[in-house]
Amino acid sequence: MNYAVLVDLNSMRLSYDSFAKALSTIDGKVAYAKLYGYNNKRNNDFNNFIKTYGAEVALPVNNRKKVRIDIRQVIDAITIACTHKSVDAFFIICSELDSIAMINALKKLGKRVVMGIQSPSFVAEQCDDSVLLERMVADGEDNDVLPIKQKSEQDDKEFLPYTGIESKKIDEMKKIKAELSELIDNKKRQKNDIDIGQGVLQLDDLLKQYF
Repeated sequence: MNYAVLVDLNSMRLSYDSFAKALSTIDGKVAYAKLYGYNNKRNNDFNNFIKTYGAEVALPVNNRKKVRIDIRQVIDAITIACTHKSVDAFFIICSELDSIAMINALKKLGKRVVMGIQSPSFVAEQCDDSVLLERMVADGEDNDVLPIKQKSEQDDKEFLPYTGIESKKIDEMKKIKAELSELIDNKKRQKNDIDIGQGVLQLDDLLKQYF
């Protein structure tokens, strides 16, 4: 079976290793390949694939806010299906949103459609088959995420935001909330400027103490 491989590199964070593993699962050979949203600096790990299969590349499109799928990929898929009789199937990686029309059109043209996905979905069920992709973490993305071991250690010292109070001391937090509620209620009932000023100061002191 001859596959046309159409990959939108902008649709998800995908490493070449993840792509290669997914590609190795298809039951056929690559007859045509094209990469959309290709950036030589960010996607240079795909260069060997490009040279090996003579893959075409398309530069990123700036405005894709309303339609998440690259329209060039849709046009190419239908054009190839209609003009390349040797192509029996398509291996497609793209945003699943807005892709259902392309998938249905290819199937009506008698083509097998295999889709690379990040998680099971209704769109994937419309394809003949799907391959689960490994997600690539971008540089710096995990800087603010603690490893699982660190998280478990921190769980023992879990605290409520901004207060510095451990979550086990929930009674103390209830007391703080009650005091705040009382001050706010008093503030609403106060009628003269002096009493209002005192209430605001009390509220301010309490906020500074705990928050």
